[in-house]
Amino acid sequence: MHVQRKRFTIYPKLLIGFLIAILPVYMLGIILNHQVANSLRDHILQSMQTNVNFYLTSLTNEIRKIDKLKQSLVVDEDVMTLGTVAPALSENELRESILRLERKLTLFKDSSAYIKDVTFHIPSIDKRIKPANYAEGVPMEELLHMRSQMRHQLSPLLWWNDKILLNYYFPDNPLSDRPPVFMVEIELDKDMILKDLTNVVDQGGALLYFHDSKSSLLNNRIPSLTQDLQLLVSKAWEDSSRNEILEHNGQRYLVSLQKAPEYEMTLAIYTPESFIMSDFDKYSALFWVLFILSVIVIVLFSYWIFKTIRNPLRRMVKAFQQVEQGDLTIRTSQESNDEFRDLSDQFNNMVAQLQSLIQEVYEQQIRSQQSELKQLQSQINPHFLYNSFFILHQLIEFEDIDKAKKFVSYLGHYFQFITRDAKSELPLSQEVRHAEAYINIQTMRFGDRIQVEFDPIEVPCEYLFVPRLILQPMIENAYAHGLESKPSGALLRITNRVEDGMLHIQFEDNGSMLTDDELAQLKDKLATDRNFGIETTGIINVHRRLQIKFGSDAGLTVYRNAMGGLGVIMTIPLTKEVE
Repeated sequence: MHVQRKRFTIYPKLLIGFLIAILPVYMLGIILNHQVANSLRDHILQSMQTNVNFYLTSLTNEIRKIDKLKQSLVVDEDVMTLGTVAPALSENELRESILRLERKLTLFKDSSAYIKDVTFHIPSIDKRIKPANYAEGVPMEELLHMRSQMRHQLSPLLWWNDKILLNYYFPDNPLSDRPPVFMVEIELDKDMILKDLTNVVDQGGALLYFHDSKSSLLNNRIPSLTQDLQLLVSKAWEDSSRNEILEHNGQRYLVSLQKAPEYEMTLAIYTPESFIMSDFDKYSALFWVLFILSVIVIVLFSYWIFKTIRNPLRRMVKAFQQVEQGDLTIRTSQESNDEFRDLSDQFNNMVAQLQSLIQEVYEQQIRSQQSELKQLQSQINPHFLYNSFFILHQLIEFEDIDKAKKFVSYLGHYFQFITRDAKSELPLSQEVRHAEAYINIQTMRFGDRIQVEFDPIEVPCEYLFVPRLILQPMIENAYAHGLESKPSGALLRITNRVEDGMLHIQFEDNGSMLTDDELAQLKDKLATDRNFGIETTGIINVHRRLQIKFGSDAGLTVYRNAMGGLGVIMTIPLTKEVE
């Protein structure tokens, strides 16, 4: 069974071809776009890392500077005097020492913008001295708790009661549980630190995380991000600095972290990636718009090319279909002066030449058929002619005038049909009368030795035109090759029937001279078109002329019949008028 293959037209081929050609360019653009985005992201992170490093370095240097000033302060003469021998001083000496210390503490506080307050605790006289004032009462229990807390942490900075403190105890013995002689408490200014954190990054925010106390200073413009940011900063990591990309609520943030091991604190700043990449995203959006527009242009351009090719091809296909149906008068034309016009001109030339060649072949075939028919008409068997005159001589010799008259009449009709120059086609009824004349001649020749049964043909033979001399050669073949040598009981039976619009005339004899090899050779000759070089009369000639006239459905079929002799079925299509 023939399975129709799915068509793959020119348009999808053109479209796929253009897309294959342009997609590598855009894929390269996408890759370059991605690399540029990564490079820009890396540069931004490096810039953020530089800002983090600069600010954290400035902050640690400032704290380190304050720590050094603290060391200078604790060895001051007035500090040591008040801290160690204050109870032994007179009231006047004590007051003067306190005033001098107040002035020094004021100078100490003013030495750095990061110092919010400084307090000098003297447990022996139960006083707290501050810049420009002092007060009674030292919170000894709280100071001891603070010292205990500092022993359990690595950083000298202490987060206490929401304050950032830089304390000093004298004597500074971490293993001693004795109360300190005096203590210097320096409070760092968180507001100043937050103010500087604001200047670190334009967009986003910053976080200063203290690992010992797990506390942090926040300058966070996105409050919901605080927990994720603290979780990221609190993780242990070996390098002093690193960069991360944090995803939160579907948004990506570029995070740069820097750790100050000396004070066990980490500074993290973050910036929304959308802000950093906003300009780049605009160009990326333009790139995709250009890509979509290019695809649309390719689709439209491919369709235009497809129509440019399809329309001329359709006209050519229709022209070929008309030629296939036998119309050789069709001509095509192309308005455009291009290759399709050349193809159209060549098609027109081909059809014109084909029409000319077919006409020549047809005329040559007609002339060949007429020549074959004339040759067949001229092929009067000398043996048949001799026997006919011998029979006529005998009839005259025996003075059988009536039979002689009939015999001469039969011969006259026979040779008139054979020799007259008539058309190559004639009604089947005339063919039947000629065959009957031939049978009558042979009957008078062989007498009762050969019996012939010829059923009448019931179709209106006057309207069925057939090639000349198609029945008599079949009967002559039966006499010559099957019946003449039979001493008695020879039989030729000619019957007919109509089936499926076909007239089947059947010739059967009971001759015994036909061998199986001869029958096979005859079948082969009838079944093939290689009839050149073989006899042009008899069965082969009739078969070929029937097929020339009626097509491949007509012709002869041979077989061995039930009587043992040769059987021939002549098939002739019936026209609608005959049916």
